[in-house]
Amino acid sequence: MDNFSFDGLSIHFREITTALFFHLQMTDVFVSGLGINMVSTQTSRDTLERNVPLIRLENDEIYEFGRKLGQGGFGVVYEATHIETQTKWAIKKVERQEAGSSKVEMMGHEINILKQVNHAHIIHLQEVYHTATMTYLVTELCVGGELKQLLQRKRFLTEDETRHIIRSLADAVVYLHKRDIVHRDLKLENILVENALNEDDDGIINIKVTDFGLSLKTSGVGIENIMTETCGTLIYMAPEVMSGRGYSQWCDMWSIGVVMYILLCGKSPFVSKTKTNLLEEIMKKGVQFIQPIWDTVSDAAKDILACLLKADPAYRMSANQLLENPWITGDTNTPAMPSNALEMMHNDLELNESKTMIKI
Repeated sequence: MDNFSFDGLSIHFREITTALFFHLQMTDVFVSGLGINMVSTQTSRDTLERNVPLIRLENDEIYEFGRKLGQGGFGVVYEATHIETQTKWAIKKVERQEAGSSKVEMMGHEINILKQVNHAHIIHLQEVYHTATMTYLVTELCVGGELKQLLQRKRFLTEDETRHIIRSLADAVVYLHKRDIVHRDLKLENILVENALNEDDDGIINIKVTDFGLSLKTSGVGIENIMTETCGTLIYMAPEVMSGRGYSQWCDMWSIGVVMYILLCGKSPFVSKTKTNLLEEIMKKGVQFIQPIWDTVSDAAKDILACLLKADPAYRMSANQLLENPWITGDTNTPAMPSNALEMMHNDLELNESKTMIKI
């Protein structure tokens, strides 16, 4: 059975076991001495690969390349027009490397994961071309550019604009995490704006998550699937990733918190030039709301940020909990759920204890 029910609250067992593991990690408790058997509870999921054409070419005269859209860790992205159909796409051009190189590995990760996903807020991979010297990843074109570019023009977003973006981002991450895919590099540059914004768009900013080069598909969330590689972008990196003590999909939730914080005020919640100093700042200070702009932001939004930017991942909000939060759904009549699995367990234990005392 995948779920346990605590007085109407449905909790994923796999979230609880992993949360317990990381709580013990952060508090220096040695897990193996507790007799806890944390095994993967992976269930069957829809992870069948889409049929993405992989085509070998003698030349690259199928597309006409236009303006440069951006540059990732291992390739440059251009707007391109298919010469025969005149349809527009975004194409990542990657120079072919020797087998075994880090760039080849990253490209392989991205292609394999994008072949397995099909979601409204995740970039769609149309096809892949290989020539003797280049590889081309053909994806849908998001004409609005990177979310970072939009933020630079606006300086900060309204709470309604931010809510719509975070709802879409959480929906995409729920989809990924259900398939045991961890993005590991969520940031403004890796979130694309689907359409150019007009004055009559009513603040609706539709987004797509992109750049899966650092992403990883695990075999579940048990201890045997804990990741240890330090990767990502420093200001978006979760403290457990920096510490090198092991991490899981909760690292993506920290990154969502950083993205949300920046959208609302235009600045990062934690800033330092070195990983050591940044980790120290996170552990000592915690998230703060000291700029004047935070006076205009609701307590509900700040509460979510406080739950996402928990240094201990065991107390961090999950993607499902974020998606169901009243600030996201707009349902103010529904009380906010506990922000994490450990809090849910604690509340249930207290409730059971009070019932026992009443019986006595």
